[in-house]
Amino acid sequence: MNSGMMLLPPKPGVCQKCAVDHDEEMPHDQTSLYWKYWFYAQRGRWPTWSDAIADCTDEVKARWIEALKRHGIEVNDA
Repeated sequence: MNSGMMLLPPKPGVCQKCAVDHDEEMPHDQTSLYWKYWFYAQRGRWPTWSDAIADCTDEVKARWIEALKRHGIEVNDA
């Protein structure tokens, strides 16, 4: 008996990692269940905000880190 979970692919035209329609230079949607389970399947751990912004430019990372800080979210390992 296989108790593993399988994800159906996201619909065409959305980010294939987080299943959300966002600009390529923006972070993955940290609230997306698809993103969380996709990431866990790849890395064996749950994603952090640092993981969500990892593919962004330094400028975009800095803006997101500052915005998250205003909401009480610290991004320690970015």
